[in-house]
Amino acid sequence: MKLSETLGKTIADFCKNNFTGAAENHCAHFVCHVLELDSGYDCKTHKNGNHPGAGLRVQELFAECPQVGDWSSAPQGMKIVFVTDKTNVDLAAHTMRNIPKKHVGIFSEGQVYHYSNTQDIVIRQAPADFLARFQKTYGGNQALFFGVFPPRSRIPDSEAGAAPVVPPVVVANAVVAQPEPRIRQVATSAGKFDYFATLPGVAEYYVARSTKYEAFNGLAQPSSKVTGPLYASSAFAEEYGAVAGILGVISAGESGGYFNRLNTYDRAAFTFGFFQLAAHTPNDNLILLFRRAANENAAFQKLFPDLKLVNGVLHRNLGAHAVSLENQYPRPGHPNEQNLKDFMTYLNADSAIIDATELSAAARIVHLANSDEVFNRLQVNVAAQITMRKVRDAYSNWYNLNGVADLICAAIADIHHQGRGTKTEVRAALSSASSVQEKVSALCNIGAAQYPERCKTLKQALTKAANDGYLGVSVFDKASGLFKPNQGWPA
Repeated sequence: MKLSETLGKTIADFCKNNFTGAAENHCAHFVCHVLELDSGYDCKTHKNGNHPGAGLRVQELFAECPQVGDWSSAPQGMKIVFVTDKTNVDLAAHTMRNIPKKHVGIFSEGQVYHYSNTQDIVIRQAPADFLARFQKTYGGNQALFFGVFPPRSRIPDSEAGAAPVVPPVVVANAVVAQPEPRIRQVATSAGKFDYFATLPGVAEYYVARSTKYEAFNGLAQPSSKVTGPLYASSAFAEEYGAVAGILGVISAGESGGYFNRLNTYDRAAFTFGFFQLAAHTPNDNLILLFRRAANENAAFQKLFPDLKLVNGVLHRNLGAHAVSLENQYPRPGHPNEQNLKDFMTYLNADSAIIDATELSAAARIVHLANSDEVFNRLQVNVAAQITMRKVRDAYSNWYNLNGVADLICAAIADIHHQGRGTKTEVRAALSSASSVQEKVSALCNIGAAQYPERCKTLKQALTKAANDGYLGVSVFDKASGLFKPNQGWPA
């Protein structure tokens, strides 16, 4: 699309998520639809839409640009142009304050294309006229700032039909390019595709198969195809005690124990590992693993060199600055649930299709689990911490688990990890029986109508863990927040 083709159009010509009110500010909304950028708070989230989203906030678009600066130092070519009071921008920190008086457009071949909120259409002006317009509207000391297009932007076509001139990103601390896997796609008899990958110096390996679930298209690994390192309670029993047995029980149902297990076909956008850590939850699950790996694991850092921790928060490094992947936004249609939309998009840019971003992230993380034992031990450590935090802070309080057998605790943890039972159902199961075996049996039946195989797997995994001596030997001690031998503390 040429920018001249947008002139005179209203926001309804771009947004299919029904965020089109004439009283709303659509400047960043228009720019992000043209560039196909949905990072930050977007129209899909705001309106619970079903179509591709576009960012709504000028300051979030400013932060996404890998390079920003005063207009006087702007490089040649097509770019983003911002206007606001000089005091609202800190170029050294790469930030713009969130105040009402700010606007944004796209500069191309001498003109700024932007959305006139008063006229409710797209217009264009020379940069001097663009600045004068907002100096008159906003007052103060308005100034123009440039921004280089964020990664993955869809660059508009040149008006002359030639390739558009886009300014290069010039940064002091350039990010090391991530290794890009080569993907080979093979059609299956089921009308789907298997994806295989190679990396420099690495023989071809299996990644996943295409699959569809509701409105989502993504990746998963059929049990008949998945191979790779497996979790074993025996390898971690000395370090984690009963928790090693609980992780074995949960992983049996979640992943079959495979450290490289992957799915990208549901609302979580990206779920990974033997414990199936999901990307959508703030301060929990996959973000905890990525924080730790970005800070501690050398193999992970080579495969994801653009990720780093800033004050304990995972950021995507753009070179001159870094952008947080942990901003929280309400889940569309569920305003009381917060999701990590930017982290989800980093791993899976579009849940409606299988795209290059998703395949690249999947191939790299699968290879990491296939090849790096240190990373897999980190998976276990993160899963153990998550499990014990929930046992201590949630399950113990809900069900009075002090002195309760580890087998019961493991069954409860599995139920809530998958989310197939309510607190009311768990309480009813616990009160319906007296012996440990009877309570465990009642717990294993929760959700059986909808998840019969998962319930069957839970029963089998609990029995195996007890027979192997990893469970059935301890009780939860609320005072210490740990499991202790059920015959009392060792002498």
